[in-house]
Amino acid sequence: MMGDYNQRPKKYSSDRQGGYSNENQAADPKYVFESAGYKAEWITNEADALLPEFADKMGKYMADNGLTNSKIRSIYGEIKRIQMGEFEKEKASFYLLKPKVAYALGRDKKNKGLQLFKFIFDRSTKDVSDQKTYHNFCNLLEAILAYHKANGGD
Repeated sequence: MMGDYNQRPKKYSSDRQGGYSNENQAADPKYVFESAGYKAEWITNEADALLPEFADKMGKYMADNGLTNSKIRSIYGEIKRIQMGEFEKEKASFYLLKPKVAYALGRDKKNKGLQLFKFIFDRSTKDVSDQKTYHNFCNLLEAILAYHKANGGD
């Protein structure tokens, strides 16, 4: 009997001890974001050929992990409203987006797609400082949400 326990697959043993298997780690939103190759230059400078690949990975993960348009509709609407105005006049609204994203996640803490959206949002907003960088931030989110929709996000 003791020999049977020791012959269990390593993954089972690791999970029993609270560790992560590679499969579980890959499903973690923070790991997905960190391993996808985000570049701050997409915000501070401009998009490059790697941005669509990043956006595709993020959009697919979000679509596959419960992010729906209704969960981020008010946030995205506010992002677009700010984009239509002058960033300097809309700075307060921009800074208040962060609590809106946190609130959305607070209402649905287990939603991994929304968790990933928050990681992306929190990281990319750190580099927004003016009209140009805000425009680049909007382009990044639009690309991600386009791939979200293309991958079946509703």
